[in-house]
Amino acid sequence: MKEKLAEAEANKARVEDEAQQLQDQLSLANRLVNGLADENVRWNRNVGTLGGERVAMIGDALISAAFVSYIGPFSYLFRDRLWKIVWLDDIIEKKIPYTKGVDPLGVLATPSE
Repeated sequence: MKEKLAEAEANKARVEDEAQQLQDQLSLANRLVNGLADENVRWNRNVGTLGGERVAMIGDALISAAFVSYIGPFSYLFRDRLWKIVWLDDIIEKKIPYTKGVDPLGVLATPSE
């Protein structure tokens, strides 16, 4: 009887250890799934943002290319007035999508460049 009891207790300990390992794996899997669910929300938000940026890129590139081609050598005040008043009004009138508050220099280079 003592042998059977010892064997049953050893079997019980083995099953409890296995159950604990499975519980730990389940906990890790839940953490992973929850983490990926948060990433899914972020990815969906980024897809929406990038879709809007892709459309606005047309006007932003147009303004930047025109800036480089036509008004680069002029003074800051003249350039600023020309693209903000004349060009943006024309872009708005022609319904070309662009980023509100776009800065041609910001499109062409980073501030450190």
